[in-house]
Amino acid sequence: MCKKTNIELQAEEFGSESLQESIVNKLVDHYEETESNSYLASSKNLLATATTLLLAENVEDIFKAKAKYYSGIRAVKTTLKHVTIFISPELARDMLRFSSRGIINKENKNRKLSRTKVKKYAEAMKKSQWCLTGEPIIISADGEILNGHHRLEAACEANVGFIAPVTYNVTDDLSFAHIDVGNMRSRAQVLEMAGVTVSANVLSRVAMLAKAFEMTKNQFAFRGTQGTSFQPAEILAYVENNQELALSVDFVAKIVKRHRLESQASEAIYAFAHYLIKKYLENSQFQNLSITPEVYLTRVISSLGLESEDDIEYQVRNYLQSLVHESTGYSLLCKLSAIFKGWNMHLNIPVSGNKVSVRRVARYRKDSEGAKIPMPSAGNINEAFTIPCVKKGPIPQKILKQANIQTVSK
Repeated sequence: MCKKTNIELQAEEFGSESLQESIVNKLVDHYEETESNSYLASSKNLLATATTLLLAENVEDIFKAKAKYYSGIRAVKTTLKHVTIFISPELARDMLRFSSRGIINKENKNRKLSRTKVKKYAEAMKKSQWCLTGEPIIISADGEILNGHHRLEAACEANVGFIAPVTYNVTDDLSFAHIDVGNMRSRAQVLEMAGVTVSANVLSRVAMLAKAFEMTKNQFAFRGTQGTSFQPAEILAYVENNQELALSVDFVAKIVKRHRLESQASEAIYAFAHYLIKKYLENSQFQNLSITPEVYLTRVISSLGLESEDDIEYQVRNYLQSLVHESTGYSLLCKLSAIFKGWNMHLNIPVSGNKVSVRRVARYRKDSEGAKIPMPSAGNINEAFTIPCVKKGPIPQKILKQANIQTVSK
């Protein structure tokens, strides 16, 4: 069996003033004008002005023989304009070069291109088999390319031009987060396109965890991102409103970069832990701490300053090491809970089981004849989730139901 890479494992689990300006300003600048410039397809103001109905000949021109089934279609006036043009290889190259969201400009790029898709498109263009499907190249009101980069790159690669409709003067601020539904842009891609300078991939994961935690009614029963479904624009807005997320990602990235070999969990896990500890610490009664969240997590990540097996950070690292090859949603909860347990132990807050390790559901139970039967919740956390700076909570009813079986402690 092939050993999984760190990227694959992380995928399954699922600061400074200058950084703050870099992250927050670049995210906000594009959307700060007015709320009315977002989600324009849902605009009540535009709809209120749409008082003219399409003429019968217009409806027939659009729907042909099926026009008789449609009536009362209102025409809406927007800024959108349309034209069909021939895009030569030279024009395609210049469009990519001079668009600040183009792949050549690294400061504010569009999503990373799929080489497979570019190659496929280029081959079709070389064979003169490129179809005029009606899907437009989309350009914003300030002349930036919002959609069509794969086609433009393919034209450059094939050195063959193509005919394409162009929709331009798009003014909806969040359009780039929703364009290209055939190949949905990921949350990380949307953050990259918005100008995020820390790892957009890590930041999107941390934001999803933070938003999921915030939405959890009983946070002692936190289950990570299980059962959630966030749209890219939601995560973008959440990052805008919670700038501390990017600061936590930046802090952890710098520590992990220096101590990558010693690190035993993903950057997203450490960054979310840092974010949540800081958040709860702000509203706690704890003062004159003997250790800061930064020092604590630096020791957990790097093992620096640890002198014996009695050190709390040593115990946390030892537990994380036992889970280093696990990459399920269950193990993510165990890793986070263990990190928070270690922090609470520094604050002399009692923790579940009075130890860093997390109680988990057994992999098997025995039937009346002693045969092992696999458990559907095997490996799931089997105690209340630990919240930083908060005393241990009662075991949620949902966990108690699954705890009706034999358990294991790792």
